[in-house]
Amino acid sequence: MIDDADATHERQDRDYDGAWKEALRLHLPQFVGRFFPSLAQSIDWSCDPVWLDKEISQIIGQAGQRNQEVDLLFKVLLRDGKDQWILCHLEIQTAFQSDFEQRLDLYNAGLKWTFRQEVITLVILADINPRWPPREHRFELGGFVSYRLFPVCKVIDHLESDWADDTSLAVQVARAQIAALRTAGNPEERFHAKTQLIRNLYSVGYNAGEIRELYRLIDWMMHLRPDLTRQFELDLVSFEKELQMPYITSIERHAEERGLEKGLEQGFQKGLERGSAILVRQLSRLCGDIPVDVQQQVKQLSFEQAEDLGVALLDFRSVADLKTWLEAHAVDPS
Repeated sequence: MIDDADATHERQDRDYDGAWKEALRLHLPQFVGRFFPSLAQSIDWSCDPVWLDKEISQIIGQAGQRNQEVDLLFKVLLRDGKDQWILCHLEIQTAFQSDFEQRLDLYNAGLKWTFRQEVITLVILADINPRWPPREHRFELGGFVSYRLFPVCKVIDHLESDWADDTSLAVQVARAQIAALRTAGNPEERFHAKTQLIRNLYSVGYNAGEIRELYRLIDWMMHLRPDLTRQFELDLVSFEKELQMPYITSIERHAEERGLEKGLEQGFQKGLERGSAILVRQLSRLCGDIPVDVQQQVKQLSFEQAEDLGVALLDFRSVADLKTWLEAHAVDPS
């Protein structure tokens, strides 16, 4: 039987969404340039992408399924005309899914119907199954043919070939993802893999700010057990002293944040009512006034659901987004 602490660690062990979303939002041109170079050359990056979080959330909700990985939708300007905008649906998949191609086809069709324009669906396969290469969805019957071919970047294929010596930020994040998957359920192996990834950053020419940024993303993606986290931080401080490179000066702040998170978790365990009140206040700041019946739904969440909502709310922009999330997670309004 898995106790609450083990269950929490197990969820953390496979929680990669936040790191990917953060990395892509902050460094989208780098990721598209590395993972989909032919498309990147067609985009005018002097014009900032427009993120369409609300729209992708609504489409996924209407499709009747919720993807457990990362779905992002953004609009970019193409180089070949002032008004040549294109919608890009970017999906990051970290595990095999039997109906993956069909689901992508469904989302693409839904987005095209909603916006009345073509939508490019891009796929980053950040899994560790070398025999899973989904690339297309095809249906034929009675002369009718429906066909979509998706641009796919299979991360492990590149890491072991043309990216072997690549030190770009996008590839470092990809390495962290694969290392996290390969060490899932093995805390000691993950400790050593994370240590090696971080130490390598100091020898490839990154400046202090770049190392701190990559440390933040890798630290987010590769959770360690509390005792190993403390050991990792002590080893890193010693390593920086040896190199005379005190770059990750925010490590104490990270420790304080983890202490705060632990305190909040204990608060949830002692009284979900107090935790729910905190969630409602956070949601009100992001979405505006929360109707009483919706507040009641939030208060009925289990500890695990409240944890998930605490992560998901960062993407909310309206009460409608919250309602869509609650419906998708089968929270009974009664």
